[in-house]
Parts: sequence; structure tokens; C-alpha cells
Amino acid sequence: MHAYRVKVAPAAQEIEVELTIDAVAGSVLLQVPSWVPGAYAFMKFGRDLFDFTAEDGRGAPLAVVREGWNGWRIATTGKLVVRYRAVAADPGVWSELSGIVRHNQALLLGTRYVKAAGYDGPCRVDYELPAGWRVHHPAGGRKVSDTAWEYPSFAVLLDSPFIAGAFDHAARALHGATFHFVFLDRAVGFDDESGALIEAFMKVAEGCHAIFGSFPFEQYTFVCTFDPRAHWGLEHANATLIGLGEVAFVDPDARIAAVRVAGHELVHAWNVCRLKPAALTRLDLSAGSFPDGLWLSEGFTRYYELLLAVRTGALSPGRFVSNIGRYYRHLTAAPAYRRATAIDSSLGTFTNHNRFPGSINATIDYYDKGMLIAFDMDAHLRAKDPPSTLDHAFREFYDAFAAGGFTHDDARRFFDARGLGALFAREVEGTGGLSTPERLKDLGFEPTFVKVAQLGIVLREGRGPSVSNVVDDGPSAEAGVAVDDELLELDGFPFHLRSLAYLIARERPIDIAVRRGHTRLAFRIAPREVEVLSHLTWRGGERELERMRDWLGRPDATFANGAVVPLDYYDNFHGVETVI
Repeated sequence: MHAYRVKVAPAAQEIEVELTIDAVAGSVLLQVPSWVPGAYAFMKFGRDLFDFTAEDGRGAPLAVVREGWNGWRIATTGKLVVRYRAVAADPGVWSELSGIVRHNQALLLGTRYVKAAGYDGPCRVDYELPAGWRVHHPAGGRKVSDTAWEYPSFAVLLDSPFIAGAFDHAARALHGATFHFVFLDRAVGFDDESGALIEAFMKVAEGCHAIFGSFPFEQYTFVCTFDPRAHWGLEHANATLIGLGEVAFVDPDARIAAVRVAGHELVHAWNVCRLKPAALTRLDLSAGSFPDGLWLSEGFTRYYELLLAVRTGALSPGRFVSNIGRYYRHLTAAPAYRRATAIDSSLGTFTNHNRFPGSINATIDYYDKGMLIAFDMDAHLRAKDPPSTLDHAFREFYDAFAAGGFTHDDARRFFDARGLGALFAREVEGTGGLSTPERLKDLGFEPTFVKVAQLGIVLREGRGPSVSNVVDDGPSAEAGVAVDDELLELDGFPFHLRSLAYLIARERPIDIAVRRGHTRLAFRIAPREVEVLSHLTWRGGERELERMRDWLGRPDATFANGAVVPLDYYDNFHGVETVI
């Protein structure tokens, strides 16, 4: 067994860790993870560990040698005791993955605990906390004292966040399960609105239960923060860490986003935490595990994130449909859409939803394509005679493969047996290939495509003046525009985003001056016409309307004949990247 003693030092925003291993033979490599499920990217978690010492069973000091970016090699025989300290002060995404210590509380995760390479056996953690600190521990470990838990494996320890100190707590019961709500901090409106937010989350839980038929847990905890620096959204088998933002109670869009992130992470309790691509059933926390099915694991979850928001009343039916069209328009604008499959996107997970030079040409986000594949499958099933639903198929898929993981061949055979083989081959295994416009048409929406002029660039934060990406088969790339060029002048006048839009719409060559480093360059670029999905128009009858109402769980949903659905909404936590 690995036995840890973890002391929280709130003033220093650190933890002090002691690990005891009873039997070591010859040499041991102790490592912290460099890769964890849910993040799917390599992280230098080892950067935060320092003051690393070791001793044998007699208390004699041992030599410690760093090995790699996350390991320490120690040679000994018999009992081994190591001690180190770890900084736990980063409030951003890092804290979502490895925890944080504040002056009055601590969120602790196993990511900061070294373990012997290859070890995934039982672990015990004894916590030393400041006097008066209370504790909340989601399900996963077995409580052996007021401040100690045992875990059947390091993987379970890694999957079990531990909360101590000051926090608000509420609980609700539903279908035999208890849902806990731990608020690490507060925001404007908390006293008046937190109850309503909890009830909104419970509606999401009810919606999940309706899809899967039961809960896979007895206890589940939403660990929430309103800290604007904490862009959290990380799933665990029995809990989730979510960042709601400082205006979640007072801004309608922020409230919708809160419901969406809660829905997304709760669906993960089934999809990813229990229903896993085969590669995630064999975790390599150092070298990484690379699944080919994240288009289903994350893409289907993104789809149900939006669908549950509609079914629970947080999102309007029109906004849901608008999102479908907008996701399609944005994804198909990237040259990578025509080059990368959903499988390749999954296997290249470490490149996803990271904007980097050339990303628009090289990689697509498996969240985005997977979401649209889920929509296309659902629409196809509902248009069949007799109709079926993705809800039903997804539950069957979960029941079939949650126990042992699924392979790509498993998924292909499963969906082929439900009449989705051709769609699967085209949309999952092929490049491009989404049938979203056709599926929208089947539902009663008439898609309208229009020709628009484009320069083929993406501006940083959507405003510029810096260029964040360049479409490699567009006119700007052909002229020589590069990432990080700063737009200075347009036809001799200072850059302004509205001026740029005006000039592009005129479809005449534009004289553009840029600054590249300390060099000034000039280009003449002629915008090029491309075809994009512009809007949707409702042409369905009563049959189609009833189908939409059943699908969205909204008996009140209505679309008037000829009503236009503009593509105004693009609810995407990974940010908007619009080709100009």
C-alpha cells in the first residue's frame, strides 16, 4: 500500500506530503502524473514539487535523482519514506487538474501525490488540516477516520477530489441518489438565487435519469466556484469541478452556461467515467493514453449538454437549432474539416481546442464534430419509420460497453445494426461528410446557403488587430499574410474591424499594411467568395412540429410557417474562431 500524509499549509498555499512504502526492492521511480483523464494533454505537474527528500526504514537519508519532467529515482531496499512540498496556488485551469490551497480552504487531488511507476494498488491518505476546518469527500474512498480515507487504487484516488475548510453545502435526493452542492465561494445574488440554480441542476439530473434509466452512483457532488479565473469543467466518477463565473446569478447567458456545464459534466458520469474508449481502461499517467473514440465520449456529451439545457427550460428551442447551424458553419469553414477525421481528431487529443498557428488547417475539435455527428444520428433515427431516438441507442450502447470499454469496431458494428452504418462511415471514418443540412431539412427546416466574401484570416479574440490564424487555401495566405501579423492600415486608413468588414463586403482588392515584428509589410488582397450556411427557415407541418416537441421535451415549442431561425448562437466553451 502507498500511505500518504498530507498537511495543508494555507498561509504558504502549499501542501506537505509524506509517502511511506513498506517494501521497495533495489530502485524505485516515483512519479506524479503528467497526463490525466479529462484533460488529455501533457502537463508539467512535476514543476510544483520541491524540497524532495527520502530516507530508508532506519531513518538514513537516501539519494534522490530527478528523472524526466515528472519523476524522482531512489535506490534502496525495504521501507521507503519520502517527503516533499508542493505549491498549490494557481487559481486557473491548473487548479481544476491538481487542486488549490487558499487561506481558508483546500481542494486536493491525487495529481500532486507521487507514486511508484506502474503502481495502481491500494492507497491511504491521512489529512492534517487546520483546526476547525470541515471536510466534504465525494464517494470513491472508504472513510477510516475523521481525516483519513482508503482507496482501492491510485486511479480511484486520482478521481476523488477532497474539499476542506470554508464552503457552503446543500444536498438534494433524487431516485435514491444524493446530490451534494459544494460552493467554494460566493457571487452577487448567491443568497437569493443559489436555490434556483440548484433546482436547475436537479432538473438536469432528472433529464439524465430519463435517458439512462438509473444513476450509476449513490452520491454525487457538484463542486462549484464563481472565481472568474477558474475556467473549470472536469468530470469525476462521483463529482465534478465546475466554474460558473462571477455573474452566474445576474446574467442570463451566464446562467445558461452554468446549466450547460453542469449537464455536460454530469453526463460524463456515464459517458467517459464509466463508458470508456478501450484506451482509457488502461491508463498511462506518464506517457498518456490515446483513445480513438473521444468524438463519441466528448462530442455526444456536448450534444446532450445542449439538449438537456433545452429539455430543462434553460435554453430555448430556437437557440438550440441556431447552435446546430452555427456549429456546422464554423466547423466547415476550417480547411482541417476536409482533411481530418473524427478518429484522427480523437487520437490527436492534445491538439484539440487549442488555438495555435496553423491549427485551423491541421486539426478539428472532436467536441464539435462529435456533437454534430450525434445530432445527425438523432435526426436520422427520428425520421425513420418507425422512428427511434439517440436517447434509446445511447442507453443501449452504455449498457453494452460500460463494463469493459469500447473499440472503434464495437461502435461501428453497434451503429450499423441500427441503420446508421453509412452515416458512420461518412461522418466518423471519412473527412468532412457531415449531413447536418440534410438532417435539418428532414426535420422541417430549410437551410439557406449564401455566397460571402472572405479574406481567409482569423483575428485574435475576434477583434484583432492581430491575426491568430490564416486559412492556408485562402487569399490572405496566397498573398503572404502570417499569424501574429498586426493589421495597421486598410486602404491607407487605420485598421478598424467595421472598416474591414465593409471593405470585404465590397468584394474589391484591399490594400492592407501590417506590422510583422519590427517590419512593416504591405499586401493587396482580393476577397474570395465562399458558400456558407446563412439561416434556417421553418417549412415543417404539424407532424414535424410534434417530432421537434417530443425531441426537445418542450410541448410549448413552436415554429411558425416561414419563420426564420438566424444563426446567432454559438455556445461553445472552447471559444469562437471566426474566419473573416
